[in-house]
Amino acid sequence: MSDTPDLCVVGHPFAPIGMGTHGRAAIRALDAARVPVRVVDVYGMDRRRDAGLEAEFAPRLAAGLSPKMNLFCINADEVEPTLNRMETAAFESAYNIIYPAWELAKYPEPWARILERFDEVWAPSAFVRDAIAPALDRPVQHMPLSVEPRLGSFLGRRYFAIPEHAFAILFSFDFSSYAQRKNPDAVLDAFERLAARRPEAALHCVIKFKGGDPEHPTAKALTARIAALGGRAQALTRPLTDDEMGNLMRSVDAFVSLQRSEGFGFGMAEAMALGRAAVATGYSGNLDFMTRETSRLVDHQLIPVGPDDYPYPDGQVWADPDIGQACDILERLMDDPAELRALGGRARRHMRTHFSYRAGGLRYAARLAELAARA
Repeated sequence: MSDTPDLCVVGHPFAPIGMGTHGRAAIRALDAARVPVRVVDVYGMDRRRDAGLEAEFAPRLAAGLSPKMNLFCINADEVEPTLNRMETAAFESAYNIIYPAWELAKYPEPWARILERFDEVWAPSAFVRDAIAPALDRPVQHMPLSVEPRLGSFLGRRYFAIPEHAFAILFSFDFSSYAQRKNPDAVLDAFERLAARRPEAALHCVIKFKGGDPEHPTAKALTARIAALGGRAQALTRPLTDDEMGNLMRSVDAFVSLQRSEGFGFGMAEAMALGRAAVATGYSGNLDFMTRETSRLVDHQLIPVGPDDYPYPDGQVWADPDIGQACDILERLMDDPAELRALGGRARRHMRTHFSYRAGGLRYAARLAELAARA
């Protein structure tokens, strides 16, 4: 492959963070559409922490930007330090696209000015497009992310200490993604109601979380609340590989996210792609792929974002999900195994048809062809 490729993807190919997942999904989708790319690792992460990612991405690392076209899978607050590491001439000669994440209905004005340094913005969901497009004078393209879990092993419930015959639910989140937005307490609220309603039922709740300070009062309160449920719940905090995380999702009956707002919602999307029922707040980016036919959507009311709950909260709102309805949904799924399986099957077919790497890559390729023709 040429040292000066037509397209470079700039981001965090080895990082165990949300934008790392975002960038890897974009690269794999481009690969599936046979669009040749090279990869620029912004911070030079230690590649050896994940042998699979090293084997996949290390051979295609580029030393710098393409002078023709670059796709930046970074957020606005990363732009300045990223560009400070890059060759100015290549950036100025290229057509530069930024593919950021965002999780609220209005995009911050200071960050919109930063995005205007790029020629075009790709939005990972219609929700993000609708937030960004009014804030700047640049083309904003709706480019849904792709989700296609690839599991290299089979790890069953015993590996994760999940009771074999329990109706098991999972929620996973990163404390660094703002716990108030992820709203893990709402999942526990719904599960506690279900457990109280059905005291003899075999139930199990897994809350997988990472990041943040384990001694922070919020983390300690969450851990204590899970412990109070005894054998019906567990906090899973050890690091998991992508393969382990996929197997964990495959080992439960439903993925439950009563989030307040999402830019896309990888957790729900991955669970659906693995054929698992997804239950989530019917608001924000997850509506790109979650429908009434392929998932269970929870009603909500919009409430103001608290002053310390998220960046640029002034004038912003997000969802307050209906906990009682979420509990009812889980109870119905538990009592109807046939519908639980059918729902997971519809979810898997939907994701494979519309959100596979090939489906996403063809969307990318079509837009890149338009830009090439224009050039």
